[in-house]
Amino acid sequence: MNVDALFNNLVSGPTQTALTGGLNEQPTEAANGLSSFSGMLENAMSSLNEQQVTADQGVQDLITGNTDNLHNVMIQTSEAQLSLELALQLRNKGLEAYNEIKNMQF
Repeated sequence: MNVDALFNNLVSGPTQTALTGGLNEQPTEAANGLSSFSGMLENAMSSLNEQQVTADQGVQDLITGNTDNLHNVMIQTSEAQLSLELALQLRNKGLEAYNEIKNMQF
């Protein structure tokens, strides 16, 4: 699974228009900083991508015979799998919250 595509889908989904209100506003410096939500999300997704790439490289090395440490490769793949499952659950919960807010009657 391509984590970059997952991140782009998450960012460009229906929540993007709801957050910006459809206006073409210039982002402030706080919105560009690492303390912003999008900065934290971008850091988390890049970390997830690095874990996936590391696990894939470990499996490739194991198959080609460049490494013989099956234990470390299994730990890397398990960490990558758990991180991806966590990211998917967070996305699902975020979409559920968005849909509940969208369906509220005022």
